[in-house]
Amino acid sequence: MIRILIRCDASLSIGSGHVMRCRTLARQLRLQGAEVLFLCRRQPGDLISLLEQEFRVLPLPEQLLISCRGLDSRELYGAWLGCSQDQDAVDCLTALASAGVHNADWLVSDHYGLDASWEAQLSDALAGVKLLVIDDLADRPHQADLLLDQNFFGQATDQRYGALLPSKCRQLLGPHYALLGPEYAQLHPLVPKRMELRRVLVFFGGVDPDNLTGRTLDALMDPELAHLTVDVVVGRQSPHLQAVADRVAQRPFTTLHTPLQSLAGLIARADLAIGAGGATTWERACLKLPSLVVAIAANQVPFAEALHHAGCLQLLGEAATVSAEQIRSALLARTHPHVPQDAGGHLTDGLGASRLALAMLGPQAPITLRPASAGDEALLLRWAKDPQARANSLSQDLLASFAHQKWFQKGLADPNRLLLIATVADGCPIGQIHFDRQPLPTQGGSDEANVDLSLDRCARGFGLTADLVRLGLQLMEQAWGPDMEAEGLMSKQPSNVCFSRAGFVQGHVSPVVSALSDSESLELPPARITVLSDRGSWLNRYLPELIQSLWQRGHVVRWVHAPAQLAQGDVCLLLSCGRLLSAQQLALHRHNLVVHESALPQGQGWSPMTWQILEGASWIPITLFEAVANLDAGPIYLQRHVALQGHELVEEWRALQAQATLELCLAWFDRHQEVVAAAQPQQGDASHYRRRREADSQLDPERSLAEQINMLRVVDNKRYPAFFEWRGRRHVLQVESFNKDDFA
Repeated sequence: MIRILIRCDASLSIGSGHVMRCRTLARQLRLQGAEVLFLCRRQPGDLISLLEQEFRVLPLPEQLLISCRGLDSRELYGAWLGCSQDQDAVDCLTALASAGVHNADWLVSDHYGLDASWEAQLSDALAGVKLLVIDDLADRPHQADLLLDQNFFGQATDQRYGALLPSKCRQLLGPHYALLGPEYAQLHPLVPKRMELRRVLVFFGGVDPDNLTGRTLDALMDPELAHLTVDVVVGRQSPHLQAVADRVAQRPFTTLHTPLQSLAGLIARADLAIGAGGATTWERACLKLPSLVVAIAANQVPFAEALHHAGCLQLLGEAATVSAEQIRSALLARTHPHVPQDAGGHLTDGLGASRLALAMLGPQAPITLRPASAGDEALLLRWAKDPQARANSLSQDLLASFAHQKWFQKGLADPNRLLLIATVADGCPIGQIHFDRQPLPTQGGSDEANVDLSLDRCARGFGLTADLVRLGLQLMEQAWGPDMEAEGLMSKQPSNVCFSRAGFVQGHVSPVVSALSDSESLELPPARITVLSDRGSWLNRYLPELIQSLWQRGHVVRWVHAPAQLAQGDVCLLLSCGRLLSAQQLALHRHNLVVHESALPQGQGWSPMTWQILEGASWIPITLFEAVANLDAGPIYLQRHVALQGHELVEEWRALQAQATLELCLAWFDRHQEVVAAAQPQQGDASHYRRRREADSQLDPERSLAEQINMLRVVDNKRYPAFFEWRGRRHVLQVESFNKDDFA
């Protein structure tokens, strides 16, 4: 089981926000099968008892409280920690050792008092642990593998950390990754726009040391605001709880709520919120609730100002300067008819915890594709504006919000656009692929479809692009017919490709690749490549990975399933293709490459991997050679071997075969000059394997399983399962493999 440690604190000085957002993350990680342990220091307002209702908590010893009065910035955050970073590291490691915890997969740090010094000590002690830092400040270095900062700073959002992080660190930045409970994602598409002011929500955090709640209630005593229904939320640890309760009792239509499991219900019912600029900002934004905000800490000011300038909230000022009269005036202005505002609903859909869990644990199930809907507009615009995606985009004009809105709304109703959203098991969207089809006047009945694809930052690095391409091609075929074949047009830009039906467009064919000079790269320059595979081949599920890799190298790639669909190009890859090409078809490409699983010329013919496993081989050659008119007889370019342990069933050894196939193909392109120059003719006596038949999967019930184990290793449970005949009946076997420990 994956083990995750979370270091965070709550107190009367710190507040509850760090613990509450870490609890949200912990719940999501636990849903995905992880074990979560908290490390929290004992102090007044620590919320340890709250966490212990759901998770194992390792308390750190309470330290003598340091007065925070007059402190700011790093001195203040050091006082929050209660001790030095070195001491905190010792306390954490001592608590872990006492609990018998000596390793972990991830360590999460959410504390303003900790930086790279503490992180290095814990990382060294917990060998192999990965580090997630949750931060809001961007004011100190971190030794992190992954960083989350869920705050909004306009165009500066992606630029704040610079040299504060190691180059390997992945950054998830902005409210798109805000850690909110699942109820927010559920309510996000359901909340209507607020058309008038009838109900107000007041919440300034669990502690509210400045009693801003009291000031707001004073403002709400104005007779012109008496018609408003008011919900007030105050934490039990607030030093002003009784004073607030007394004030609530004096005002009609006003209800005091002690801490709730979630504010989502009150936020959804309200027409306006008055509150602080902390983590609740993103809860209000997700449910599109207009807000009057008072910054209760210095670190809240910059992003609250950015949200104010973006029109997502109204910032009244900082806690020390905002008066009851100022709040009253802002409320009175809201009682007049006004144009409803988005209030930041486009910034977050409430699925940040799911995205962060994906970035940490990887996908827990295969991705799926669904058609885009009207609610996906903001999401697609975000991906279009992502700096990495923008660097690879051929459609810069779509990045403006207005132009994107026009493009998106038109596309939803356009039968020539197929816009698909990739989601993980819990429905969280993590990428998109879309096809734009248009007829080509130069070819009778042919179409071209430009395609763009992108993955969310949280989903990168897990090999999901190949899955996105594979699923997208399947749905494109379902939508537009099986004759729509793939041609990828790229210029070192892995998010933009092009597909065409029934061949290349005449006049757009790349010239034949010329020989490279010694001073040039060994790589094959950008070329037009055709991949030809049988439509029903098992290898097809691996080929999108190869196509993606070729796109990334700048090549144009076309994927077809019949020799009749071949057209002029530079290189043809015949992979799992059971048909021989004529001399005329071979002449369409300068190179026609085949991968064959034998030491040619021995083992020519059909299913060589299967036949060699039946013969007991454990060291199987994989050969890449040039196709010629004679079967499996061309010069050899590259060869490698697949090592088998003797237990692999068909799906396992096919995966090894596919990996070797893709590696050989890419090596040919990456070392083209060297490989072509070193090609060797086949030498020696040839041998030939015949095509396998259904009868070849028949077992002999008179022989032992040990004698026929290799037969069981090569049968395909779906296409040609193992069987035996006994007393006039045929019995079919389904063969599966499990680790012995699974049954311990």
